[in-house]
Amino acid sequence: MHRELLKEYRRLRLDVGALIRPLLMDPPCLEQLYPFQRQGVEWLQARSGAILADDMGLGKTVQVIGAARRLFNHGRVRTALVLCPKSLIANWEREFRRWAPELGVAVITPPSKIREEAWRTIYGYRHVVLTNYEQIRALPEILQSTPPDLVIADEAHRLRNRAARVTTGAFDLRPGYFWALTGTPVERDQEDLATLLSLVLPTQFAPDDARLHVDSLRSRAREHILRRRKDQVLHDLPPVLDTTEVIDLTQSQASTYRAIVKEFGTKNEVGDQLALLTRLQAVCDIDTDSGDSAKVERTLFLLERIRSRGEKAVVFSHRLEPLRELQRRITKKWGKEASVLLIGELDDTERAQVVLSFRENERTVALLASTQIGGEGHTFTEANHVFLFNQWWNPSANDQARDRVVRIGQKRKVRVYRYCCRGTIEEALERILESKRQIFQDIVERLAQGELKAWRKLVGEVGIDRLLEPE
Repeated sequence: MHRELLKEYRRLRLDVGALIRPLLMDPPCLEQLYPFQRQGVEWLQARSGAILADDMGLGKTVQVIGAARRLFNHGRVRTALVLCPKSLIANWEREFRRWAPELGVAVITPPSKIREEAWRTIYGYRHVVLTNYEQIRALPEILQSTPPDLVIADEAHRLRNRAARVTTGAFDLRPGYFWALTGTPVERDQEDLATLLSLVLPTQFAPDDARLHVDSLRSRAREHILRRRKDQVLHDLPPVLDTTEVIDLTQSQASTYRAIVKEFGTKNEVGDQLALLTRLQAVCDIDTDSGDSAKVERTLFLLERIRSRGEKAVVFSHRLEPLRELQRRITKKWGKEASVLLIGELDDTERAQVVLSFRENERTVALLASTQIGGEGHTFTEANHVFLFNQWWNPSANDQARDRVVRIGQKRKVRVYRYCCRGTIEEALERILESKRQIFQDIVERLAQGELKAWRKLVGEVGIDRLLEPE
């Protein structure tokens, strides 16, 4: 099996004529791009290190491919390495075929037993190599001895932890150009931003720059970060109606919720508190013993209306149980084709088939997606309804999911549905999200002060012992 895989990699090698083809072509035309995207291409092309932090849905992938294409055309780079979550590799491969067909692109995600040999086989024989972040936890020797000319890190917020092995591997790459793409360069505090800046511009920044006064860091970073918001550049984007609906737990959910609070009432260890939060949030989604769920019932009611209009919806959840229950009930009401499930246990081929079915099958009304799998890198503009069945502690993760639908290519008004169960931990979560959203705006939109102090203050205010029990 491994030998066959190596043979396949060898067959992907390009000859010299194909490798020099980009140099012989006319300069790539950018007329198909929006004006702000053309500006982004020019901005990237002029910088060896940069963070493209555009609002989600503004086409960061298209911009970076356009800029990379020009670097190849001008002979400034010969090898490019794209790092991204594994679930997004197929999307990058498709976008390169569309926007830079003259570039030879290869996907390399070999198993550990042939890892070194596989990288030696293909690296340098294609213009662009696509791989997942796990491949650089221990950097292949060929990447150490012959660094890529250009590194593109998609969803680069995954590199925010300086101590993580994947971040260490990224630091060891030492490319001539390093471009980071993320709509959320700050997820916790300004240390996230300092780490990303030190990755893309190691001679000008260091992770310790997080200790600098915020005004100093903001001033130094401004030249190297490009961020545009949708409302600044897409004046013709259809409106978005984003609502949070307060709902009551079912009787069985409320009973289970009270039992959990009572069980944990005398425990004070941090681990116990985290377990309590997790269990309470899960019960707000669904009571697994009875299968009761106020959120599922409400979602089915709204999907009935959406289906009657011939429209589509994406339902995001961080937990799989409510998605499976939704699919079971949808199948019972409208048939098996009415919904598709996009979750982590599917392989890449199966995920691609699920997405294709949702896009092309008129009978499929709902894509039921794990937020971790469907919430990054995809485009679901066939839908104009988004359900955030539950919300993560970080507002940027929730926005990532929403903006799979609210993005370039969307032609219809979008409805976003969020739920908050009355008298539960979800009400406290709403307060935390609101605080963190303000911090995100302070740091990212204005590159202002970090969130740590405010976050600690808010957690102290909420207090684990002040959780409200539903009546």
